[in-house]
Amino acid sequence: MKKLKKLRFFPVFFPLLFAFFASSVYAVEWEVSANLRERFQYFDDLDFNDSVNDEKWEWDNRLYLNLNAKLWEGLRVYFQPQAIYIYTDLPNGDDDFSQGDLYQAFLEYKREYTGADVVVKLGRQTLVYGDQRLLGHLGWKDIARTFDGLKVSYHRKPVKLDLFYVHPADIVSMGAGESLTNWEDRTLTGAYGTVDILPNVGLDLYFINWDHSDKADLAPGRDINTYGGRIFGKWKSFDATGEAVWQTGRWVKGTDQDAHALALKAGYTFEFWKTRVGVEYDFSPGDDDSTDNDHETFVFPFHTNHMHYGEMDLFSWANMRDLRFSLKTVPTEGLTLLADVHFLELDEPEDGWLNVAGTGLVNPVFGPGDPAFDEEDAGTEVDLKAVYKVKAVKGLKLVALYGFFAPGDAVEERNSGNDDGAQFGYFIAQIVF
Repeated sequence: MKKLKKLRFFPVFFPLLFAFFASSVYAVEWEVSANLRERFQYFDDLDFNDSVNDEKWEWDNRLYLNLNAKLWEGLRVYFQPQAIYIYTDLPNGDDDFSQGDLYQAFLEYKREYTGADVVVKLGRQTLVYGDQRLLGHLGWKDIARTFDGLKVSYHRKPVKLDLFYVHPADIVSMGAGESLTNWEDRTLTGAYGTVDILPNVGLDLYFINWDHSDKADLAPGRDINTYGGRIFGKWKSFDATGEAVWQTGRWVKGTDQDAHALALKAGYTFEFWKTRVGVEYDFSPGDDDSTDNDHETFVFPFHTNHMHYGEMDLFSWANMRDLRFSLKTVPTEGLTLLADVHFLELDEPEDGWLNVAGTGLVNPVFGPGDPAFDEEDAGTEVDLKAVYKVKAVKGLKLVALYGFFAPGDAVEERNSGNDDGAQFGYFIAQIVF
């Protein structure tokens, strides 16, 4: 077992060893850049009960260094170390946290073979596909998502195909020197393909297997297959996307996984201020019977990016219905204004209410289901955002957001009659240099 654990770190340290050797033998030139982000966040009444003081704020600091070198034709090595410091002010005191390690570290080889581009990437890397509903880098978080393993890509128009076998990276705390998340004995195997079927119209098809070995500390024996398709296109000023996903396999030993999810969105862009108006509908059924041997709540191996179901992260693509109206406009160069309204419901009230991480909300009673629950109306979320790219300072971007959640009857039912509104806001200054 110890030998196998050591082998798991091979994809990370191999690029480091290879780069050291190559730099010693060849005159390698490194391209270096940095990404610094400062973020202030504010939270209030996420338990929907203003009689309890849960107001808090955070000051998050994140620094990425990007080191890229072409070793010789077709071969490059890339490193992205990260350092993070978070200070949190809580009602009963404060807390801080520091973390640093390699966010990415990979060796990549690219060559043309019979008219196609073939790329092999070994090491710690991100996986970003489609609308990132299932796999994305989660870059808005301080500790983003990354994987250790192998990816092979094949691209020959009109087809692009990625095959990957990876292990979720165990990100390590600087202070304690311990893993923040334990992904031991869990692997992700998949294929993601895209084909251009018409001009400006494409089709994604994918398969992802999420496997827990019998030694995993969480849900040992879980083995879920996810099959999906996504069609997307743009015609002049109109754009549209549709995605459907199915799941089979084993939820836990003795219980099968049988779930699905659907997302539809469309928009129209006017010439005036490049203004886009859009509508989106996201749906995934819940499980109406937790006593049988079928688990019918959709499961994603990693929590989804909050760009889809509300910036406050109160919902995921599971046991939900979300009708979203959106507006995006560019009144002047460098400034983008966005507004979203989400009308959120639980599909099966007796099933769990799962937040963006697939767990209960800040108040734990929101997570588990109960056969006595019958209210579907979760509430309405309004998100207002401004993004400004500062022309006078190259690489500087400012982002401000305010979000408000007005609870529905389902909140009152699950929260001992409390249904006060929740607030969330942040301000970000990010610079690339």
